[in-house]
Amino acid sequence: MNLIEIRDLSVAFSGQTVVRNLSLDVRPGECLALVGESGSGKSVTAHSILQLLPDAGTHTTGSVKYRGQELIGASAATLQKLRGNRIAMIFQEPMTSLNPLHSIEKQIGETLLLHKGLGGKAAQARILELLELVGIQKPRERLKAYPHQLSGGQRQRVMIAMALACEPELLIADEPTTALDVTVQRKILLLLKSLQERLGMSLLLISHDLNLVRSIAQRVCVMRAGEIVEQADCQTLFDAPRHPYSRLLLDAEPAGDALCSDERETVLQVNDLSVQFPLGGGLFRRKTYLRAVDGISLSVQRGKTLGIVGESGSGKSTLGQAILRLLDSTGSIRFQGEALDPLTPQQMRPWRKQ
Repeated sequence: MNLIEIRDLSVAFSGQTVVRNLSLDVRPGECLALVGESGSGKSVTAHSILQLLPDAGTHTTGSVKYRGQELIGASAATLQKLRGNRIAMIFQEPMTSLNPLHSIEKQIGETLLLHKGLGGKAAQARILELLELVGIQKPRERLKAYPHQLSGGQRQRVMIAMALACEPELLIADEPTTALDVTVQRKILLLLKSLQERLGMSLLLISHDLNLVRSIAQRVCVMRAGEIVEQADCQTLFDAPRHPYSRLLLDAEPAGDALCSDERETVLQVNDLSVQFPLGGGLFRRKTYLRAVDGISLSVQRGKTLGIVGESGSGKSTLGQAILRLLDSTGSIRFQGEALDPLTPQQMRPWRKQ
């Protein structure tokens, strides 16, 4: 028996059809990739499995079955037993999925308590294990952290840990490495692949990254404009795609030329900029600090683009916020010759729109 069977699924929002007569199966223990450009209906299809689409203005027809059980029109109690337990999902943007008011430990712990009855030290031990699995550094120090205290990549890894908490039969991964830097993408993919093999878990991978798909998927469905235009095993699709759109996706490569490097006026000059965050300490303990940005100097010329790259947590976003004086920092920041570092928040306001 197939784990998931979708037959003639159509979804319309306010009369606009976004998924049309779609049929596919997810087999036990396999990785099925759903690929296509943005707006092709991939995420809507995935949300339909867990019935996560909004009720207002949504019209859904067809059938979605989990182990023979119909999910379209299923009761709220039935869906609650499945969501996060037998079928889990990793969403594209973790900041919209994580509760900003609750710590990481509490959010993962809620899943374990609801579906596994784990609490106290047993739950904490499982949470630490999950955080280590997804590559969170010093996981014990992160237990009490809130989402805003983590980088984008770290938040995504927490979402993956939460999805894996109950060892689901099906994991739906909606662009699971979008927020991750290239140095940890492979680690996450290998983790998902090893868990799939160890637990016999099925994986529905939604992506526009064909290289990612090629390294992990057994079968591929190509979507365009709400329809599946080609289904094939991974090797066949990459070696001999039949549909013109599949060939177009495989042939698509970014291209561009470097701009000329003539000297221009310096608009932004940053010298020896540093930002540090307190980690703890108090009356009887020495305060410790995390140096998130350490002595950065850079300049940006008018009409030029400066790229800042690095791993999640390396300080890229912190640097940008410090330049805007949204974070306390030391060092010199000059914009159009004006020193910004000594300005008060009120004095900074007119500069931020520039």
